[in-house]
Amino acid sequence: MDLRFFTKEVRRGVADRLQAPLRVGWRPLAPIRRAVARLEQQRWFLPAVAAFFLLATLQILSSNLALPLGALSVLGVFLLLAFLLGALYAYVRALQPKEVRRPRSLVLLGTILLVVLLLIRYGLVIITSLHQSFPHIPLSALRAALPVPLGGVLLTVLFNVRLAFAGSLVLTILTGIMLVAPIEYFLFTFVGSLVGIFSLAGRQKRTAFFRAGSVLGLANAYTVLAFALVEGDASRLLADMVGGLVNGAMVAVLATGLLPLLEHSFGRTTDFTLLELSNLNEPMLRHLVLMAPGTYHHSIMVGTLTEAAAEAVGANALLCRVGAYYHDIGKTRHPAYFIENQSNALNRHDKLAPSLSRAILMAHVKEGVEMARAYGLPDVLVDLIPQHHGTRLVSYFYQRAMERADPDLQAVKEEDYRYPGPKPQTREAAILMLADAVEAAARTLSDPTPARIQGAVQKIINGIFVDGQLDECDLTLRDLHLIANGFVRILTGIFHHRVDYPGAQLQNLGRKRSENGDHPAKPAKEGPRRDGMAKKGGGTGAVRAGAPEGGV
Repeated sequence: MDLRFFTKEVRRGVADRLQAPLRVGWRPLAPIRRAVARLEQQRWFLPAVAAFFLLATLQILSSNLALPLGALSVLGVFLLLAFLLGALYAYVRALQPKEVRRPRSLVLLGTILLVVLLLIRYGLVIITSLHQSFPHIPLSALRAALPVPLGGVLLTVLFNVRLAFAGSLVLTILTGIMLVAPIEYFLFTFVGSLVGIFSLAGRQKRTAFFRAGSVLGLANAYTVLAFALVEGDASRLLADMVGGLVNGAMVAVLATGLLPLLEHSFGRTTDFTLLELSNLNEPMLRHLVLMAPGTYHHSIMVGTLTEAAAEAVGANALLCRVGAYYHDIGKTRHPAYFIENQSNALNRHDKLAPSLSRAILMAHVKEGVEMARAYGLPDVLVDLIPQHHGTRLVSYFYQRAMERADPDLQAVKEEDYRYPGPKPQTREAAILMLADAVEAAARTLSDPTPARIQGAVQKIINGIFVDGQLDECDLTLRDLHLIANGFVRILTGIFHHRVDYPGAQLQNLGRKRSENGDHPAKPAKEGPRRDGMAKKGGGTGAVRAGAPEGGV
């Protein structure tokens, strides 16, 4: 880990992260993650993992004392289990996004189901002992405390609501088999799972677990009361309601403890972690604003654009915004070679060969990946750094190289002036690519009227689409239309027309200040029409004017 290029504040931040394993990842688990990453590339990996989870789940169910033992019983459970897990897998393959269909995500899904079943299995042992020691406590109350909704809660945070719904249904059925429970218990656990899922949907703070646990406990008590009224038996009502409340508390505590371990063991990044990284006081972002203030401002603007576009197409808006904050951190190595960080008309690329300028520009991607990994950013953010450029052409320096090259000596190869990729693999990465290019293009507009902004946005998006940069992600033509509208709306609000103050008002203001003992205000020279607007000319074009086409 090379920290020489970091400021002292960032080096302290890295040290704090390494001392806080629950936030960055448990370092002893790193070799396991690397081994799994190598194994999941093998064709036999997924079938082997599926067989393991099937047999492990069968062992948990068949070892339960509440289940009648026997070859036929075990065979029946095996057939039912194979059907349930097969149906869940088919649902994931057919209706879940590509990220969820990855082998590592499927292993995480199976691990969550297995962990919850193990907790229930050993929870049955504990409640059986408690019931034998304290016979006055109803067994139904102890069963009500089993944390079956934990699976739905974890799946909601680590994946999405739809997968949590399907996983909770499977867990509820398997729990009913383990307990040989009546239909009332199935409804009780399934309703509790649904309440836990929808209580956490859209939440972005870890304290949401305790809120969801409270709501879940109250919902459990409500369900118990409803069943007691239907059956006309209130003898166990109070005890069962207490068991339901304990259920909610246990789910909150277990989810809070298990989430960091699962999150970092499998390389998943939740909204909780993303929200923490979106804090502009993060050492890496402070390093960015100190070393490359222009790039920092560009990143904030891109974050606003990506968030609006992601909300329009139903992508992960928080991931887009946070990814935009960190996508150009590699520019802090050589900030003066990027036009947004140049405070004067001098452009260092004017004295460099196009090939060298191209190498400097492309290096910020590799350096950004190295810095992100050294800082401990999640993989999902690290992947956005190279993908937001894809394999786009650095067109400005390619054209300069073509103009200077001698065709009799050596031909200029276009592939040498393209970023190494990969192309965007997710909708979020594609949105970041589009926003990065659009924001750069908007700065070059001399008169950013709404019509010109719309024309520039459409031209940039069409160019990226025709170049084939969006071939490997799930964006549709309708999505591109919605994204363009989102960009235009934000940029029109940023570059809106400002009313010029009459000169007489400025003179009166200066005269009043003079009368109050201040120096008279001199008439201000007319400055740039828009904040952050790039100047026209060759200097501006060297790096940033190439951005709309070359993605600098």
